[in-house]
Amino acid sequence: MRLFVAIEAPREWRESAEGVQRSLSGRFGDAIRPVAPENMHITLRFIGEVDDLDTPRLKAALARHLPPVEVELRLDGVGTFGPADRTSSAWLSIAGDLDGLQELHQRANEAVEDALGVPFAEQRYTPHVTLARVRNRASTAERRALAEYVGGIEVPSPEPFIAREASLIRSHLGGSGPHYETVATFA
Repeated sequence: MRLFVAIEAPREWRESAEGVQRSLSGRFGDAIRPVAPENMHITLRFIGEVDDLDTPRLKAALARHLPPVEVELRLDGVGTFGPADRTSSAWLSIAGDLDGLQELHQRANEAVEDALGVPFAEQRYTPHVTLARVRNRASTAERRALAEYVGGIEVPSPEPFIAREASLIRSHLGGSGPHYETVATFA
């Protein structure tokens, strides 16, 4: 099964995100594929394919390593990944207790390595909530325009959110987009 560890976005964040998505869809239409609001989250660690037999060991390691979970976070702005002419997604940036969030990211990495023996290839952790993915058929000009456009979007700022749990989530891939299933939560 395909798994990742994340903090699920609260309802108020999803509502703010939907407003930004409407703006992006109105401007970029078929060049982007918005993320379903119920799938919005902050990834702590993408794991990938895990054998069903390894899942109990992974859950136990996450239960040992992740808690306690308590970080105050807020939405900060809109950005894109990659160089403007190759941007692959639009996302909401996260502010607040970034040190605490970084620590949760590290603890999730340690749990995965402990349970599955899969070390994390160190890279810069950029906490975010994905709004939309750029479709493969989008032109270089559309990608560049999207990267420029997002800088002018003002995000309605809901109250800060105190994340008190992280989830192990299973991703079911399909033609109409992924469907996520919470496998376990850790507080």
